[in-house]
Amino acid sequence: MKKITIFPALVIVLMISVSTNSETVPEAEQHFEKANELLKRMDYEAAIAEYSKVINLSSDSKVAQDAQYWIGQSHLRAGKFDDAQATFAKLIEQYPTSAIIPITKLMVERVEQAKKNEEIRRTISNASNKGYIIDPDTNVKYIKTVTFVGKNDVIENADDLNLSPNGKFLLCDNLVVPLDGSKPFDLVDTAAYGGTWSPDGKKVAFYSGDAICVVPVSPETGRPTGPVRKLLDSNIGYASKKVSWSPDSEKLVFIRRDNNIWTLSVKDGSLTQITSHPGREGVPAWSPDGKTIAYGMKKDKYKYRFTLCLVSAEGGAPREIIERRGGYYPSWSPDGKWILYKKGGKIHLFNLNNNQELEITPPVEIVGDFFSLSPDGKKMLFYRPSYGYKFGLKVVSASGGPPLDLGRERSFYGASVWSDDRRLIAMGDNEEGNVVFWIISLSGGDLVPLKMDVSVDGKPFAFMVSPNAKNLAFVIKRKDGTEDLFAVPISLQEAQTTGSAVKVFDGWNKTGLGYNVVASWSPDGSKIAVIHRGDVWIISVEGDEPIQITKTPELEIYPAWSPDGKMVSYETILQNARHLYVVPASGGKAKKILELPGTRKYAYGWSVDSKKLAFESEGIISIVPVDGSKTQHIAKLQDLGIKGLFCLCWSQDGKSIACIEGNSGPVFIIPAEGGKATILATDDNSSKYSLSWSPDSKWITYSSERTVKIRPEGTIWEADFDEILTKVTR
Repeated sequence: MKKITIFPALVIVLMISVSTNSETVPEAEQHFEKANELLKRMDYEAAIAEYSKVINLSSDSKVAQDAQYWIGQSHLRAGKFDDAQATFAKLIEQYPTSAIIPITKLMVERVEQAKKNEEIRRTISNASNKGYIIDPDTNVKYIKTVTFVGKNDVIENADDLNLSPNGKFLLCDNLVVPLDGSKPFDLVDTAAYGGTWSPDGKKVAFYSGDAICVVPVSPETGRPTGPVRKLLDSNIGYASKKVSWSPDSEKLVFIRRDNNIWTLSVKDGSLTQITSHPGREGVPAWSPDGKTIAYGMKKDKYKYRFTLCLVSAEGGAPREIIERRGGYYPSWSPDGKWILYKKGGKIHLFNLNNNQELEITPPVEIVGDFFSLSPDGKKMLFYRPSYGYKFGLKVVSASGGPPLDLGRERSFYGASVWSDDRRLIAMGDNEEGNVVFWIISLSGGDLVPLKMDVSVDGKPFAFMVSPNAKNLAFVIKRKDGTEDLFAVPISLQEAQTTGSAVKVFDGWNKTGLGYNVVASWSPDGSKIAVIHRGDVWIISVEGDEPIQITKTPELEIYPAWSPDGKMVSYETILQNARHLYVVPASGGKAKKILELPGTRKYAYGWSVDSKKLAFESEGIISIVPVDGSKTQHIAKLQDLGIKGLFCLCWSQDGKSIACIEGNSGPVFIIPAEGGKATILATDDNSSKYSLSWSPDSKWITYSSERTVKIRPEGTIWEADFDEILTKVTR
């Protein structure tokens, strides 16, 4: 049976819009504000009644139009999809020229998608409410054993959970969560990370700053029974805030900052180095008999693969078991026969006796992620939190209105790329080291992955779509750590590559920097500016000979094309200052445009006419002409009520500059000639980045990230380990 991915219902951030229309009566505004508060409290019926009063009192005003929109939203949130659709349709019919109509039209299509999602969600909910499910793919039974609600529903994910040996407590960093439903509490009165129970249940090891500490605890209460003791001073350093106990509870094993594995005596603090090779070690795990340590090793820093290794707990040469993607956090079965590790939503098991390898795909949408075996080793335990990291791609109308979530919880990054018809957006999605480009319709529906059909030797790693949405750049990684760069034509409408890939650069050396720091497409998609061995090079997608346009001892970063494609800007960091240069794309002398104090990343962007650059420094947004004439100051952040600027983006019509306050504040639109700012997305407190304007300058997209409560309760599920082994190996 095919597994179903459920996309949560659309969440619209409430943006209170109070009209200043002369036809609005004060009483209508009062009812509108009251309705907004009721909607925030999820009292939908009462909110609709108050919004209706607004319409009756001031039927032709802008606030009445806003009220009708939020009546539709209230119906949608209450699950009354037909009523929501009828309300939105009525608003479009009555006020076809209103500023809120673009958002309303999208909502009509979103309601249809919400209706489909609700039907799928109901099917899953019915199975979950029984307290158990039978996985249709494997016939394995999963049983719900613990439910977290109210005061003890505080664990946001399964990544750092540690179960006490007696099964009474969960430890998440410094937070102890009793499984009997009593109130959670902090283990110690200081910052603590990576808390891990000792096998005898009488101690907990954790990191505090860079130091490794241990505190004695009561197995029955989970609370400390003595003072915290620092075992390892902070000057030793660490590479990962996780430790593993020896079975006798006498030693810890951890990764030091030199990326080697060390053991630490709990009794006297003595250190023993276990490994000494240049690879990057993963988090180690002690075998149940105390004789062996398992860990994942990344031998090549340019490869996203780990070799599962075993090494004697006394030190010596490691034994390589198997190379796979993942395996950074291995664990042992209590009998020492199996090593388990997670990769995405799957669990991999390796049998050390017969080299048998199994892959388990649990129904994660219901039971959550695997986090531990039970203390007796008979059950596999899974945790499904009520919280989730909501990653999204949001779009907001430049004329106002609430933002819409387009991203469906994908982890997006980079600037959006719009198609010619302004209906599709392609964004990169990092999935376990891979990049997938998705085609997203503004009207809703499923996200469609861009299909890459290329004939090349090696695995393509796509990282950048051209601004005109016509070409895709990807690399093939070499054994020496450099990369071969390719370009291939694409069609967003067809959601696939449409021609042959062309190798455009041999042996690209990014000097270990991210792609967003070292590469930029030209506006017409015909060239790429890259940083190769610290200098700027221009590469043609036709495969012509690359051109080196800078040759300096400094490291150049952040190349960016001017909109006319004639110049490239770049930055250098020298003597505790950032220097911004522009250089002709065809080659020539570079010109310094700005020198800004400090080494932090400044927000700046090209004007559409390619004659100016907007930037922020010392709390002032300014425009500097490329020809060297006088800099113009257009706005002070203090006057705009902005505490700090995170990013900056010039509109396609050249009239406005969009920016974000901090990285979680609202979106501001500032006239390029100076003047009053327009504030958007005021109630969206998510982290925001990668602003991008639509070609017609009517829409702005941004990527977002925040932790939200997405279901009423957290739950622990269990499945019989032997049953899983038996049914998966059939």
